[in-house]
Amino acid sequence: MVDRPYRPLGSRLIAGRRAYGGLARTVIDSEWDAFLQASPIGHFQQSSLWAQTKLSEGWHPIRCIFTVDDRIAGGFQILTRQSRMGTIGYLYKGPVSAPDEPAFLDYLLELLVSIARTNQLKAVIVQPPDESKLNGAFLARHHFLPNRIVDVISATLLVNLSFGMTDIVNRMRKSTVVQVKRARRRGVVIREGGETDIHTFFSLMKSTCERQRTTPVPSTEAALRAVWEAFRPQDGVRLSLADCEGEPVAGMWCIRFGQRITGWKKGWSGAYPERYPNQLVAFEAIEWACRTGGKLFDFSAMDRKIAVDMIRGVPLDENCEVSRDWFNLGFGNTAQLLPESRIYISNPIARFLYKGVVLAHGLARPHRADPLFEGRGTEFGSEHPVN
Repeated sequence: MVDRPYRPLGSRLIAGRRAYGGLARTVIDSEWDAFLQASPIGHFQQSSLWAQTKLSEGWHPIRCIFTVDDRIAGGFQILTRQSRMGTIGYLYKGPVSAPDEPAFLDYLLELLVSIARTNQLKAVIVQPPDESKLNGAFLARHHFLPNRIVDVISATLLVNLSFGMTDIVNRMRKSTVVQVKRARRRGVVIREGGETDIHTFFSLMKSTCERQRTTPVPSTEAALRAVWEAFRPQDGVRLSLADCEGEPVAGMWCIRFGQRITGWKKGWSGAYPERYPNQLVAFEAIEWACRTGGKLFDFSAMDRKIAVDMIRGVPLDENCEVSRDWFNLGFGNTAQLLPESRIYISNPIARFLYKGVVLAHGLARPHRADPLFEGRGTEFGSEHPVN
């Protein structure tokens, strides 16, 4: 293994190639981030930049990588935090392997189980990357059980940016196109926000959450600022604001990682709904993503039932039209189901009880773990006029 800031974890011969495992000694790791950005299944939530932002909220990273031919070929990042049960780990959008093949994934999962035990993690919740071959059956071979503890986002909406804005506009809902045009005619102005606008955007988030009777995620302006400070030097964050009469009334916070742009957070003051500032700010964010070379715009979440209906070609019912997803659907999206989340419980007795009680009798019900799995309380879709 080449000289990197990793503590060696041994090696294994896989398909005639020697793979070396290592445990990161530092929070920031530009080489790992570059590997993720180059991978078709790499997501910002696995990056060391994301780990840096979560430190302020009490999360601590454990990052494991393996190298082949002196180059990173895979790995994972667990974010850990104390809970009433003890230390719990969350591995979101990982592990990542190149190639995404069973032998390498087996090695990563064995490393994961070993690290969980060594670090005395009571449990680790895992959701593989969106298009990984690492499915539930594969995870089950390593004693990962269906997750009934934490509600993890299980579907999302994607906009393919590859064919340009003309194609996107042609696939948009006609009423959304009309609303975007009306927003421009009625004086809505879009501008790119800077660091000084973070306070304004957080206020917009809070205003939305108050109307939807939920709490903002992140819960503090400082946490938002941490994301800005980590991603901005790499042009990885963009804040779009919609002004009406000189007043900022709506905004969208996007994170760029590789060729994927994620519409991470939104906010709206509730003012000027007849001018459609939300439609224009979302459209402009997609337009910016397309103009700057992005290949995919990810709205980051949607209702799984709606996604299943879309994929099956089932007409969406009237309940969809009053859902938070209806607004996002106006931009001509493709629904995608995300991999099943699983949980590894380190203690064999606790694992046995979980299988025999929780899974067998359905005693647990998922609840949202808003500190990590981003809640949808900052979405403003359900508050839009549909006409």
